[in-house]
Amino acid sequence: MQSVMTVMLAAASAVGTNVTEPAAAQAWHQTLVLWTVDVSVAVVMGGMLFGIYRLLRGPHLADRALAVDVIGIQLIGLVILLTMRFRTLVFFDGILVLSLLGFAGTVAMAQYIGRPHGHATVSGPEDSEPQQTPAPIGR
Repeated sequence: MQSVMTVMLAAASAVGTNVTEPAAAQAWHQTLVLWTVDVSVAVVMGGMLFGIYRLLRGPHLADRALAVDVIGIQLIGLVILLTMRFRTLVFFDGILVLSLLGFAGTVAMAQYIGRPHGHATVSGPEDSEPQQTPAPIGR
């Protein structure tokens, strides 16, 4: 494998291609990446605020469940962006844990929404039993 790399580098230098980027170009790229990550963190945080608003003000339970799922996905994205910003893989395990918890929470919320809650349901005339009036007491 090393011999293949040596041959490729020799061929690139024979043609006159610059194999390494200049230090100024690398610094410019790193600055652009850091700026993009910072802007992306701000956008994701704004999206999380909208998700929290929907969680608190959602008219239906399904809206709130969707808001929790969206907040979980945005939290995973935020941790990925912070991993890029700080140039470390320390947060990578946290991303995996958040992904698993987000999936389990979505499944649990879907089962909660899907099951009956014991509310009174309106039944049709074919389901109803004839009403009996109670006998008067004391006569």
